[in-house]
Amino acid sequence: MYSITKGYVKSQEDAKFLVKQISGRESIYQKLYEILETNKRDAVKELGLIEHECRDVVIALKTRQAIQTVVAKALKHLAFMCSRGIIDKHEGIEMNKVLLSKIKALNNFPMAIPPPTPDKYLHNIVWLENKEVLIEFFKERAKLAYFDYGDVICKEGEMPLGIYLIISGMAVLHSLPPSFGIDHPVKSEGDSQSMFTEYCTCGDIIGELSCLLKREIEYTATCETILQACFISLEDLYEGFDVFWPFLEYKIWLKLALSTALQYFESALVDEGLTFQKCVELNAAYVDTLSNCNEMTIDKVTMKFVIVVFGSVIDTKTEVPYLAPCILPKTCEQIQGTSDLSKLLVIQASKPADDNGSKVMDSISSSSQVADKEYPWKRKESETGSHYRKAH
Repeated sequence: MYSITKGYVKSQEDAKFLVKQISGRESIYQKLYEILETNKRDAVKELGLIEHECRDVVIALKTRQAIQTVVAKALKHLAFMCSRGIIDKHEGIEMNKVLLSKIKALNNFPMAIPPPTPDKYLHNIVWLENKEVLIEFFKERAKLAYFDYGDVICKEGEMPLGIYLIISGMAVLHSLPPSFGIDHPVKSEGDSQSMFTEYCTCGDIIGELSCLLKREIEYTATCETILQACFISLEDLYEGFDVFWPFLEYKIWLKLALSTALQYFESALVDEGLTFQKCVELNAAYVDTLSNCNEMTIDKVTMKFVIVVFGSVIDTKTEVPYLAPCILPKTCEQIQGTSDLSKLLVIQASKPADDNGSKVMDSISSSSQVADKEYPWKRKESETGSHYRKAH
């Protein structure tokens, strides 16, 4: 059923392409297009239902199909290299036998594969840094969340329930331009109010910023396909902040700050090679916090870039305001926070001074020893199972 339905979806796509080529009247084409699109949507919903009810069978089928695709491509590349004399004929024959044996072995492939447990996916959360003590903590609390095609994961204006790490499937986020912690009346003077659309797939996380701030969600997330996610509730996340204070919350801010900086200023930062691991291990960049009316001096020797990634600041000398996201100009020597909370990503010069960024990083340096420290957190024995929420 699953394979036939997938083939049917593909056939509707092909039919739409062919009808557009042969149709002589736009009205007829539009009518046929609507019929084909409706058929496709119904089939996609059916696929979602099958994936939800028979997940172990679908996982096995998708795994088998992925192996077939990889081996088929390998056979094609092998044939090409043999035809060009890149691979010796005898060696090519032997390699061909090995690849064909892989395809034959698929006849004995299991018909069902049980889905992985939540802890298997926690290694994909970058701010957990693959540290066993952190993964063990959240493994006790994480749950699997299942959503069908068209389900709403979270709505704009709602308070966050927690974070969702997408394991499989795709969600689409619809929102106004992000506020970055700035009041809308302040930012709306010259900014476009057009809707933003963003797609989230495997490995992406929904809800991090809203959970950090404990503020309303700024977007509506809807499932474009059947979706599975690893869910960590807001309560459990903040329990983790308390247990692993202060570095865990800082690491999430660092990840979000890097993401914002690279999204908006990639061309300016292309030579920096910024990654989360590089920032943590080599102190290439760090996040600083400014509250309202607090000041910060910019050291031009040690600070190569200072980027406002959340909130707003003002140049204390010229009184020029800077709203997130923006890179502060080199002429800026001292700034003052003008939002309740402002976050700045400071990218250090190639040879940072020991007494600048290290002061900020010293407060979270305990993260390097987190694996060696004992944390007597209370384990939750009754909170196992799945978290499932239908669309509103």
